[in-house]
Amino acid sequence: MNKFFIKKKPDLIYVLILSLPILAVISILLLELSLLIVSTSFLINSFKKKNFYYFNNFFFKFFIIFYAYILINFLVQTNNINTLSIIFYFRYIFYVLAIYYYLDNKEGLFFDFLKVVSIIIIILGIDVIIQSIFKYNILGMKIIEINRGSSFFGDELILGSFIFRLLPFVFLTILLDKKIFTNYMSYFLIFLSFLIIFLSGERTSMILSIFLLIIYFIFFNEDKIIKNLRAVFIYFIIFLSTILIFSKDYQHRYVFEPFNDFSKSYKVTQDLLQDYDKEPKIIFFSGLHHNLMVTSLRIFNENKIFGSGPRSYRNICKDFKINRFSCDSHPHNYYLQLLAETGIVGFSLLIFLYMVVIKEVIKTFRKKKRNYKIKLCLIGFYIAALWPIIPSGNIFNNWLSIMIFLPVPFYLYLSKSMK
Repeated sequence: MNKFFIKKKPDLIYVLILSLPILAVISILLLELSLLIVSTSFLINSFKKKNFYYFNNFFFKFFIIFYAYILINFLVQTNNINTLSIIFYFRYIFYVLAIYYYLDNKEGLFFDFLKVVSIIIIILGIDVIIQSIFKYNILGMKIIEINRGSSFFGDELILGSFIFRLLPFVFLTILLDKKIFTNYMSYFLIFLSFLIIFLSGERTSMILSIFLLIIYFIFFNEDKIIKNLRAVFIYFIIFLSTILIFSKDYQHRYVFEPFNDFSKSYKVTQDLLQDYDKEPKIIFFSGLHHNLMVTSLRIFNENKIFGSGPRSYRNICKDFKINRFSCDSHPHNYYLQLLAETGIVGFSLLIFLYMVVIKEVIKTFRKKKRNYKIKLCLIGFYIAALWPIIPSGNIFNNWLSIMIFLPVPFYLYLSKSMK
């Protein structure tokens, strides 16, 4: 490609799709509005041309089943709360199909999107480094916690989560063999992505990112790619170790806090686990997460089949709490949330989806068809993103839902174009 972006006059839809990662940082309202415009345009075109090809895939069918279940579940519950968020949950399927449609019908959109993602990572990387050193970012936004950089997200401590969900797009630049950047630039972006996640202080995102890197080590079995990824990881470990040696703030965040969270002798953990009839033998990540897990299981035991209703944990947890630390907006784990709020049915649907992802990964890896690693780069991401035994966000949160679904249209597009 002679130009960094495709040399042609882009239309509104093209620009809106390219702007999605930017809007995910700036404004959830603008992000939703842009996706609404894109999906409305897609639906109009589909019905106008009577072209329903893009609806004929496993993701659409599974999503419809899942949506139908949570909607019915929600409607039959006695305490209907968060009405709009559940009723309009169907919008995510149209977001996915719309992006899939335009990736397939607008030349250069796929490559230009990867370039936008790369630019965003570079800007966020520069900004969070400045914020971590000087305690203010380039816009004068003060760091919220001394060891948790948030860059342009401000008081929303989700920078690491955001970068983790962009990692499959960064890894794609390696596999596309200089169609986006030189290989050195692609590996630099990976290093920078891991550095951003580290400086964000989000330990869960750090663990998941390393897990994802291990998965890619397995997939990218070419000597050159493995060698380069290994070198990037070694450089990162050296750089990380240097920061930990000289920064007491990050020592506390990544060394002492996790150790204390798992230690029953730590006073904060003892306070979090007060009022238990029997001291737990194993703590689920921390005293706080353990409380949320036990409370979720208590809610589940009250209604094993259908749960307490989607997005009901915040309101119902007070009736099942162990102590004052047992309530939050959600249980901080996708599987526990669905188990408590949607019962064994909703929980089983997520387990089934995870098994399908693993099956598809194994199938793609074994067949090793042309460009199979590009597909594995996207679908393999969900092995880490949906890993059951780790803290996570609210599965019904709009920003998180959009970020979770974002790789799906690219996977559908690449699966179609690589047949």
